[in-house]
Amino acid sequence: MISISANIITRMLGLINAKKFVEKSFKNPARTSKTIVPKHLLKTFNVTEFQVMGKSVITLIPKQNTGNKHVIYFHGGAYLLEGNALHWKLIQKIATKANCKISYFDYPLAPEYNYISTFEMVQQSYNKLRSHYSEDQFILMGDSAGGGLALAFSQKLANENPTEIPPKNILFSPWLDISMNNPKIKNLEHFDKLLPLFGLIEAGKKYAGNNNTENYLLSPINGKLEEIGDTIVFYGSHELFYADCKKLEEISKKSDVNFTFYEYAEMQHDWVLYPIPEANQVINTTIEFIND
Repeated sequence: MISISANIITRMLGLINAKKFVEKSFKNPARTSKTIVPKHLLKTFNVTEFQVMGKSVITLIPKQNTGNKHVIYFHGGAYLLEGNALHWKLIQKIATKANCKISYFDYPLAPEYNYISTFEMVQQSYNKLRSHYSEDQFILMGDSAGGGLALAFSQKLANENPTEIPPKNILFSPWLDISMNNPKIKNLEHFDKLLPLFGLIEAGKKYAGNNNTENYLLSPINGKLEEIGDTIVFYGSHELFYADCKKLEEISKKSDVNFTFYEYAEMQHDWVLYPIPEANQVINTTIEFIND
């Protein structure tokens, strides 16, 4: 049985018709002039920033940090929306509890850019971090679209620069196939109170530009899983991405890979961002995985 607080949030999302608001934000995504680090983080972290292609990479380092674990975080938002306060709160919790560095990538978004620019910025930024923190062990992490980006980037490194592959990946409710062609998705629309199916399909097309959405860089479920790092995937049974997460789990069972899947009953999309006990469970599992 899910927690009372999770049940309340699910009911609230339905009552306010959250899908409608999300779809509206997809059509006219808001933009800020620069990435702003919440001021309260400056009290407990040393913060550094550099820019690549006009976009920011912000690194949070706990002031008592002495380890070499370094998480690269990609925020969700259907490749259209900027990161928000919930993302910062999540990475603050993880960086504090795991006592690790976290670099937040404010990567290029559609419709101003497509995935080609996004991967160019991500690759250049990753190269720069690896050069500056040459002794660090990097871990890729992302939620929703950011989870898809993390997996796709790991696959890209496996194909092009296998010596640079991070040893671990952490995916929260990942968007694995931007085509949304899985016929089982239709059966999930009633349960998902947040994600609009049509809006996601249109968002995927904008991110792809005029390119084939089956490309693994866009839909990493179509990419090779062999040779990438150990990977953990969290997904909920009441989110649109459930069908493709289950599909990826079945694919992984037929491959020589080290993937672990955590299915949470009745959880809404991206529940790791919510103030609920189930999110704390995910975060605790994540901390153990980082420090293992």
